[in-house]
Amino acid sequence: MSDQITVYDLQSREDARVELRQLPRLIRHGLRVIVAAGRREFILSTTLQIFSGVSVAISLLIGQRALQALLEVDRTGAGFQPVVPWALALAVVTGASLFASSVQREQQQILGELVARHMQQATLEVATRVDLAAFEHPDFHNRLQRVQSAMGQPLNMVYGLSGIASALIGVVGVAVALIAIEPLLIPMVLVVLLPAWLAASRRGSEFWRFFWRMTPRDRERNYLGHLLGGRDEAKEVRAFGLGRYLLGRWNRLYDERLRDLRQVARRQLRYSLLATAAIGTVLGATVLLVAWLAASGRVSLSEAGIAVAGIAVIGARLTGAGYSAASLSEAGFYLDDFNTFLALGDPPAPASNPAPSGFKTIVAENVTFTYPSSGEPALIDVSLHIDSGEIVALVGENGSGKSTLAKLLAGLYAPASGRIAWDGIDISSLDQTELSKKVAVIFQDFIRYHLDVASNIGFGNIAIDTITVDTIAEDTIDYTDNGIQSPTLFDAARQAGADDFIDKLPRGYETLLGPEFLGGVDLSVGQWQRIALARAFFRDAPLIILDEPTASLDAKAEHELFARIRTLLAGRTVLLISHRFSSVRAADRVYVLHEGEVVEAGTHTELIAAGGRYAEMYTMQAEAYR
Repeated sequence: MSDQITVYDLQSREDARVELRQLPRLIRHGLRVIVAAGRREFILSTTLQIFSGVSVAISLLIGQRALQALLEVDRTGAGFQPVVPWALALAVVTGASLFASSVQREQQQILGELVARHMQQATLEVATRVDLAAFEHPDFHNRLQRVQSAMGQPLNMVYGLSGIASALIGVVGVAVALIAIEPLLIPMVLVVLLPAWLAASRRGSEFWRFFWRMTPRDRERNYLGHLLGGRDEAKEVRAFGLGRYLLGRWNRLYDERLRDLRQVARRQLRYSLLATAAIGTVLGATVLLVAWLAASGRVSLSEAGIAVAGIAVIGARLTGAGYSAASLSEAGFYLDDFNTFLALGDPPAPASNPAPSGFKTIVAENVTFTYPSSGEPALIDVSLHIDSGEIVALVGENGSGKSTLAKLLAGLYAPASGRIAWDGIDISSLDQTELSKKVAVIFQDFIRYHLDVASNIGFGNIAIDTITVDTIAEDTIDYTDNGIQSPTLFDAARQAGADDFIDKLPRGYETLLGPEFLGGVDLSVGQWQRIALARAFFRDAPLIILDEPTASLDAKAEHELFARIRTLLAGRTVLLISHRFSSVRAADRVYVLHEGEVVEAGTHTELIAAGGRYAEMYTMQAEAYR
């Protein structure tokens, strides 16, 4: 994680600002994002916008010539032939400018999609690379929310840059014409820039602070919307009659957002009113100056007409330049936040040891761990060992630390103290990507992928580039260290007892699962669990972690599965978490956890003979099932 202090760290103060000296750096970052996303579209769009600025100046110069020719016709009574070339030239320039503007808008629309995709991809890459512990921090979710809500900001920065370029080119062209008429007009017109800049720059910082403050409440509101619209949540929302209450709470949060937004908008309206009055006063005074110059004979009537038109154009362009500059400032806030978020996904330091293909012993030594969102440790001074080929069980009440210990053994979290070692090598020193390939984990809250059956099982081994029935069915991988061979897709489904119902699906292994998409078929909870088990069996991993793997199976199916698990996973090591003590009787060793500590360890027979916590829980459960 980057230690650089950014606007994210400062913005909790109401007076936080992005300093102007930081703007060039932010502009460079913004341009880098834009060019990486759509270089061709950016160059074309910017060129067309610059052309639009040049065309305004050209149109004014042509217009002045046309007006002068028209006055000559009125004075001499000659024909309209002197006016025709200027009229044609004005028509060509205007038509070309309008067409260029149309093309520019289309290119900017495409560029906007390219930028959104580029930023979304970068954001998702960070989300896949950060430590799992980051997802325990509300700050991480706040950052993620803001970044996902600000995908268009680099494009706004481009609009600001090109808007300033177009405005300045147009202003320079018109200013040249006004200097030739009367240099005194230039300083008066340039005064317009000051109030426009002050009002627009104030808008950038005000709306950013509003956006920042709203992030936690926006996240809560989005979550409530998910509860109201989610398929899995729908049944409980209806069963408890929560719909009206949740919708009311969602509306209250939206009302708070709108109330604060109106307050920000009212403040901005006051600034804009003052700026507009100042701009109007300056432009009005400039027009009166032109009128006085024309009345005194210092400028001709045609020059006066073009001067008035030029003043209007410069006023509009400078006002637009002020708002374009403000959009750069506003986008800088968002872009700084985005760059800070990307730093979270910086590649980790190279591993000092390669991940081994297998192990003889896994040892946890005095491991303590506390979740970032909790003040109490989930594990306290835990030690255990697992030998290759063993089935080791973790038992204990809910909240005793079983699943947490499994996550640490899988390398998903790092212990606060102590260590976990494979054959004496601390796994924190191993290549984590390669280590993850050596562990297959099925959690009790496993994901139900609403994709085809082949993908649901095939995700267990993404070493296969294309997950389809044809590629997976024929693929086998030698696991030489243990002398075993990974199963095919069909083998894994058969081992998990899923092959019978898969064969009955409309398209077999190509059937789409889940009702969200057209043609999707939903499964029962037990069938989904068998699919998850097949995914674990399919993975080419020496360590299999099964967290409540049969919670949704009936007693008969559970008994059959555990009776065969040693055969099904022969040559592999199994860490089993279960609340059903009948399931762990055949384990080589059982660890009993209580309030984050290992309080007993041994075989089923040894623990029953000891008459401790395990024996008490086993007896209670046995009596409950009589």
